[in-house]
Order: sequence, then C-alpha cells, then structure tokens
Amino acid sequence: MNVIKYLRLYHATLAITALLAYITGELGIIHAWLGYGVALIIVIRLLWAISGESQLGLSKFYPSFEGLKVNNALTHPAISHTLLAGIALSVIAVTLTGIMMDQGKAIGLAEMKMITSAFADDDNGEYGERDEGFLSESHEFLANVMLLFVGMHITYLILFKRPLALFMLFVPKQDKK
Repeated sequence: MNVIKYLRLYHATLAITALLAYITGELGIIHAWLGYGVALIIVIRLLWAISGESQLGLSKFYPSFEGLKVNNALTHPAISHTLLAGIALSVIAVTLTGIMMDQGKAIGLAEMKMITSAFADDDNGEYGERDEGFLSESHEFLANVMLLFVGMHITYLILFKRPLALFMLFVPKQDKK
C-alpha cells in the first residue's frame, strides 16, 4: 500500500473515532476509551510525520498565504490548511482536556486515592461522575469548536475540492466518457 492510501486510512480512522467520541459524550467509560483512542491516533500521526515522507509532514497544517489573490481566494491552499490547523488544534485540545479530566482512570493508570469522609457524600464512586467546572466546560466547548471546523472542512471540500473529498472518502474515480 502506498503512503497516500495509509493517509486515507488514518484520516478515516481518526474521523470515525473522534465522531464516536463526540457522540458518546455522556457514556462515561466508552467516551473515555474512545478519547484515549483519539490520543493514540494523534501520537501515531505525529510519529509518522517525522518519518520523512513529504506527504506526511505537518506543513499541511500551516497556512501559507503566499500567492493568495482575489481570483483564487476560494481554492487557494491557505483555506484548506487553516481549516486543517483548526481541526488539529481543537482535536488535540479536546483530547488533552479529556485526559486531564479522566486522569488515567479509564485505562487504569490513576492512583488509588482514599476518599475521605468529607468527600464521601459528594461522590457515589461511579465512573463518569465528574466536576462540571472549568475543565469540563472547556472540554465541551472545544469539542463543539472541533465539530464546527470539521463541518467547515467538509463543506469547503465538497464545494471547491470535490475530487479530493471523494478520494479521501474512498469513492472510486469515475471514468469520463
């Protein structure tokens, strides 16, 4: 399999895992495991980026506005790169806030802590009970920002880069007659 086919497979895996994590936001341990799955996919992608393959570099996430003019504004790579950067940053941020909230509980890395009697009445000990504080609100906000960027990315590709969108979705190329 060539590099581009692996990249398409990575893209589909990340997209499906992130979408499932978003959808299962209220399902506790399932949501947490999917979040850790997204984290693993991100780490694999970062390691893959340093492999030296030009198609895998992180330059696609850095918008360059060189050559941007009025007549090419809608199809210039800067738009795609900006949307990809937004997706990448929001996925990383939502994943990090999720890991910070979970503190390794879902994957068995959390230290066993004794619940003092002062906290015993506040927590019934079930997985998924979490403080709805700043971190949780940030996590939800970032997840919604991620979804917004993904929606803009999909819309942009369908409107202006349809062949690329179809290629990334494994739709076979249609022969022109």
